[in-house]
Amino acid sequence: MRHLLLIALLAVLCTACNQTIDIDPETGFEIHTIRAGAHNSITRSEPFNEIGISVTVKFDNSAIYTLENENDQADINKLIGFSDCAAHHQRESARFGWRWFEDELQILAYVYRDGDFIFEKMGAIPLDTEVEMEIRALNGQYLFSGEGLDNVALERSASCDTGENYWLWPYFGGNQPAPHDITIQLKRQPILQ
Repeated sequence: MRHLLLIALLAVLCTACNQTIDIDPETGFEIHTIRAGAHNSITRSEPFNEIGISVTVKFDNSAIYTLENENDQADINKLIGFSDCAAHHQRESARFGWRWFEDELQILAYVYRDGDFIFEKMGAIPLDTEVEMEIRALNGQYLFSGEGLDNVALERSASCDTGENYWLWPYFGGNQPAPHDITIQLKRQPILQ
């Protein structure tokens, strides 16, 4: 019996690691939904070995939220990005962050470098509007840019090893889970070396 429970648990875990991404056939957008009470939109391992990403993002009204603990409202949710330096993403990574704060949808440059996280606000974007953004790893920096947003350069780790990296998916939190279902539409493409 114990063996059967272990096999069932492994099957569930393997299925979660290979989740598919829903794609809107009319627009080509990937649809990422973070369910109420959850943090992750998807748990999926997908390799990433390029110098950056180009994304088009569209948020709807589901991105508007108020957290019970108002001190957490400024926490940064994660939009999309990649691990770097063949390290765990909480050691080395670059991604866009987002939050509903001060009555606007703010976009932030968000980096883990040598295990420390650094962020800088890039600006705010309107709901129900497609916005193009890029992250490039170039000359010891991550270069963040986007339509209607400030360009931001954040330092990349000097001890960067080459090797396998991976995509990072939409994630809600901080320490609180999504208060309701949140849907994010993305088109993503790696920037080739």
